[in-house]
This record gives sequence, structure tokens and C-alpha cells, in this order.
Amino acid sequence: MDHPGAAAVLVVQDGKVLLVEQYRPAAGRQMLELPAGTIDRSESPLDCARRELEEETGYSAENWEVLGHIYPTPGYTNEVLHLFCASGLTKGEQRLEEGEDIDVRWIPLEEVEAMIDRGEINDAKTIISVLKYLRKTRQQS
Repeated sequence: MDHPGAAAVLVVQDGKVLLVEQYRPAAGRQMLELPAGTIDRSESPLDCARRELEEETGYSAENWEVLGHIYPTPGYTNEVLHLFCASGLTKGEQRLEEGEDIDVRWIPLEEVEAMIDRGEINDAKTIISVLKYLRKTRQQS
């Protein structure tokens, strides 16, 4: 299946992770995950990440770093999911699409890590981004 790709954004500020909570029909439940979305045909992965962060959370970010990219379902689609880390936030207003109901949550990084370990956060892009971030920051210290 052909897919235009997607982008996700990890924001860690003051020891807390910015997550969105929304109902995911395919999973049949509310899920905590990173702000993310599908790349429009006319935009770059970074432009998509910026747009999704602003639409879903109301925040814009000054600083952007590439965390990497993954193939979330290579047996089904050619989708590439681009992972970014953002900082230097400015608060604005959420710009949700029709039918979206998204709550913005700030959760301490240690709690997010524990929630991953307990299986409470089980969204692949979120787990991979958080673990990449933790690995990088722990290697630097």
C-alpha cells in the first residue's frame, strides 16, 4: 500500500513529556501518544511535524532535531514515519480538525518511561521516540 509518510514530535520540557490523548477506533480505546500526522503531498516531514504540533497541541517550537525514521508496518505499507524532537516552545491555540477530540497532557519523563514498562503507553512511535531520547540523554551524561 502506498503511503505519503508521517511525522511525529517528541517534546521534553522541564522534565515533562508533551503527549496527546485521543480515542483511537482501531484500538478501541483512549491512547496517549506523541503529536503526529500524515505528510501532505506538498510538505516536507519537518513541515508536517511543525503543523501537527501546532494543530494538536497549540504549541510551536523554535528548535528541531531529527531523532530518526522508522517503517511502522513494513509488511503492509511503504509508510516512513519521521521522528523529531522539538524545544523552545511558544503556546498558541489548538487547531483541531473536524471530529478530533484531543487532550494535551504533560507527564513527567520518568512516569512516561514507567507507563511504557507497564504497557499503559503502547503506541510504537511514542515508545521508540522516548527510548531514543532516553538513550541519547543518558549517553551524554
